[in-house]
Amino acid sequence: MGYGQEDMIISHSRFMQKTNPSAFGINNMNKTGVLYNSQGLINNNRIESQYFFGAISFDQDNFSLGLDVYSLTMDNTGLVNTKPRLSYIYKIQFDNDVYFLPSITLGLGSSRFDPSKLIFEDQISLVSGFLQTESQDPIIDQIGNSNYMDLGASFIVHSSNYLFGVSIQHLNQPNISYNNEDTDYTLPIRVSAQGGYEFDINPYDRSIMPRYSTVYAFMNLSKIGDNYDIYLSQEAQLGSFSVGLNQQFRKTSSFGFTNIGLSIALAYENFEFGALYNFPFRSPMNTTVYSPSTIELFLTFDFSPYLRNKRGDYSRLSIDNYY
Repeated sequence: MGYGQEDMIISHSRFMQKTNPSAFGINNMNKTGVLYNSQGLINNNRIESQYFFGAISFDQDNFSLGLDVYSLTMDNTGLVNTKPRLSYIYKIQFDNDVYFLPSITLGLGSSRFDPSKLIFEDQISLVSGFLQTESQDPIIDQIGNSNYMDLGASFIVHSSNYLFGVSIQHLNQPNISYNNEDTDYTLPIRVSAQGGYEFDINPYDRSIMPRYSTVYAFMNLSKIGDNYDIYLSQEAQLGSFSVGLNQQFRKTSSFGFTNIGLSIALAYENFEFGALYNFPFRSPMNTTVYSPSTIELFLTFDFSPYLRNKRGDYSRLSIDNYY
């Protein structure tokens, strides 16, 4: 369960700092935003996630700071998982068009269950078939809070056309068990690699589409323990409007599944509104494999001082704000 708690967000290309915090420093980002994620499980149960981020650039000192907070709730178990993180990103210029952004991240994780929403064996009456309101199971006293420190490091190399990055999370392999004496529940190191490429699809300013029209292809590969995750997206940015496709492939120690989804976003002045929907999937070969439907809604606000100078250019990869 601990492995999956950080994998709920689907919009990797727009919220890349979730998997690679160096993204906070891309083009001296000054931005904030919120995201809501809801996954539909079997029997109408849902897992809900909220994500907030803010980034500020200190241009004269060649570094940026990023803060993000991720929270997950699962109503049927009373699980609440929260992790705030602070990231420091340094900027190094390789040449006129290429920048190197190394970063370090400190996170503080907290997870807790609500025992009142759990059902234990001694609550079940085999004679009457009713559930007792209270349990005397001694394990209840061991179910409390899990608090831990989480360390990470990452880097991104990017230009105005391409991006490549690597991130390593859970460097200290924190103990996430509710009983700290149990060392079997530690988060293994998570290694991720990202790649992106953006190209102009209207270089001659033809009137059939907006002047600034680009396609951004993005990929994120992750491995944690025996779990693998591959995320791909292709997004067309047509002026202030974008539409895209995404595909997600996951392989765990016991099964694998695939998600396919659609995304849209609309920018207005400094704001951008977006939505994503991933379709549910059930394997015809293995009915126990179920990939739930996912809905995401997000809002971001860019307060970069020179944003208005872009005049309709909503390119995802840019270096103009570095100067």
